[in-house]
Amino acid sequence: MVLRRLKVFFLVMLTQVLFAQTSFPEVEQELAYQADVMMNAAEPQHRLRAMEAFNTMFNTAIAMEGSYDYSFDAIKWISKKMPEDQSFKIYTWEVDAGGGKYNYFGILQTKTGKIFPLIDHFKSAESFVDEEFDHEQWLGALYYNIMEGKSASGQKYYMLYGVNRWNEFENVKLVDVLFFTEEGNPYFGLPVFRKVVSGQSDTYYNRLLFKYAADAQMTVNYNEGMKMIMVDNLVRKMSRIPGQSETMVPDGTYVGYELKKGYWELVDQIAITPMDTAPRPKPVLDGRKNMDIRGKQKLQKGK
Repeated sequence: MVLRRLKVFFLVMLTQVLFAQTSFPEVEQELAYQADVMMNAAEPQHRLRAMEAFNTMFNTAIAMEGSYDYSFDAIKWISKKMPEDQSFKIYTWEVDAGGGKYNYFGILQTKTGKIFPLIDHFKSAESFVDEEFDHEQWLGALYYNIMEGKSASGQKYYMLYGVNRWNEFENVKLVDVLFFTEEGNPYFGLPVFRKVVSGQSDTYYNRLLFKYAADAQMTVNYNEGMKMIMVDNLVRKMSRIPGQSETMVPDGTYVGYELKKGYWELVDQIAITPMDTAPRPKPVLDGRKNMDIRGKQKLQKGK
């Protein structure tokens, strides 16, 4: 443990010295290399070694003056999200540690210059749907979408759609809710989701969370056309993965969450009408049976 701490300390010091003499494009190229190894190396120990180097270098790079305005687009394999109001950036990444275990890391950087490292607390959390967490108790996930919103009380928030590879058998998808205090500190979890049951008190949730089979494809995202959060309906079935019994898998139907008076309200079933044929913006011969394949009038017999 002491040797590892010394190694990290010297890596931090060396990184700071080197980065002080280089430009953002040069820093970015080194980060891109480490990220590539971190994600794609065949051996877990190589991925983890690159992970330590990348984490140290990236934290140092983000602390550099002007980093907020730099895109870091050359760094593949990590998620970079910014809301429409451009008030902050949030970076997240995952690393395959081997044996079905994944490590999650993140950095939240505000436009005002504050930097908050996101410390994964997912496996240690005692409650998911009704708890509030700070950046040091983050529910680690790789974010793939971000949306702005406003609660019924007027609190501005940001919905973060993410995935966590829970173990070798199951994944988790979640919609977490990020908000900032008056002091500018980030917190995760706000009761903006609601389930209404006739004759019972409404139930409120701070976030949405769904655990499902690792070999299944599950949709959890906002559908602009339907103006709601679309979620695959899950049912319990025997797993196809050796070593696991039952798990949750999509059954081909959907549930949703529709925004009503400041709350995302559960819609148990979403009507989706199947089509016999694919829609065509401009049918060619439909309704014109007397036309030939070139669209010209067919000659009548005897004429």
